[in-house]
Amino acid sequence: MNTKLTQYLYFGNLPVDEPQYRNSKFLGLALNPEHNREIRHDIRKTLPFEMESIIKIQSQDVFEHISPLELVPILNDIFRVLMKGGVFRLSVPDYKSPYYLERCVFDERGVILADLRMGGSVGYDRKAKRRVIEFLPNGNSHVWFPTYNKILDLISNSDINKCQKIVFYHHFFEDGSYINNTYPDDEMPVKRAPPHDLRAGGRPLSIIVDFIK
Repeated sequence: MNTKLTQYLYFGNLPVDEPQYRNSKFLGLALNPEHNREIRHDIRKTLPFEMESIIKIQSQDVFEHISPLELVPILNDIFRVLMKGGVFRLSVPDYKSPYYLERCVFDERGVILADLRMGGSVGYDRKAKRRVIEFLPNGNSHVWFPTYNKILDLISNSDINKCQKIVFYHHFFEDGSYINNTYPDDEMPVKRAPPHDLRAGGRPLSIIVDFIK
């Protein structure tokens, strides 16, 4: 596949049952490609595309599998390849949502230690007399727990903050209130969000934000 002709990028495997697969402009960037609409790519590596060559980029439910320390260079590279006027749509699970909090383990200060349904576990090492937090290998766990404020921190520390416009559509605030605004479905629908996903009764499940360069 000629990556020079690619217009849209999709981080991770591009599922054949999602609308993005039916859009021939999308190219999936996957550790283990499963079909000819995907190329092998580790998100932690530099994107194999020229500066300002991509119109749209989408990442849904990927960033929470990667250490926050590795995310700033990734955001810098996304900014590099995004065209002027192009859009990067990010969605990650919102760990202020009661739906996710119900399946988490917390420390004595109320800080999330692990999401038990997403590969995290918490135990106790009697010999070392300390708590042990473990995650499944190969990116199969949520290794951090995104919130609106944590995403703001990532933005402020990366080149993505140079975008001309940054718009948040869905997220919870620290006080438990939330915004649940209509986002442009267009060519980048978000699967784990109303109206596609109503597991939280119509409240936000994901933090959804657009970066317009």
